[in-house]
Amino acid sequence: MHTLQSLKSSMNAWRIVLFLAVAIGLTGCSIKLVTDYESATFEETLRVGKKVDRFYGDLLETPADDRQYSKYSDKYVEIETDLRSLWTRNKARTLNQESTEISEIILNLWLKYKNAHERSNTYSDGKAKLDRNRFTRLFVSAADAEAAKKLDPDDRVTNKDSK
Repeated sequence: MHTLQSLKSSMNAWRIVLFLAVAIGLTGCSIKLVTDYESATFEETLRVGKKVDRFYGDLLETPADDRQYSKYSDKYVEIETDLRSLWTRNKARTLNQESTEISEIILNLWLKYKNAHERSNTYSDGKAKLDRNRFTRLFVSAADAEAAKKLDPDDRVTNKDSK
C-alpha cells in the first residue's frame, strides 16, 4: 500500500514538472492564428471591387427599360470568374477563414443578383443602388481583413500590455 501511494505521489510530481515545463516553453512561443498579409490579394480585392462598382455604374447609367440581362451577361461571367479566382486565392491560404468567408459571401451574392436579373430581365434603380452599396461594404470589409494582417503580431493580441 505504501509503495502504491509513493508511486502516485511520484507521478503527480512528474505531472507538475511536465506542466511547468510546457507552460514555461509556451511563454516563449507565439501561436499564429492568421495568415500573413499578401499585397497581391489586397490589390486583387480592390481591382475586383472596382469592376463590380463599374458594373453597377454602367447599369445605372442605362435607362431602366433598357437593362435586359442579355446586355450584361458577358460582364456577369467576367466578374464571376474574377470573384471565383479571389475566393480560390483566399481558400488556398492557410489560417485565412475570415477572408475566405467574405469572398464566398461576395461570390454567392453576385450569383444571386445575376440569377434575379436573368429571371426578371430587368434591374430597377433602387435595387441596383442597394446592391452596389452592399458590394461596396463587402469589398471594404475584404480589404480591411487583408490589411489587418499587416499588423504587428503584438497589436493583434488585445490582452497584452504595452511594450
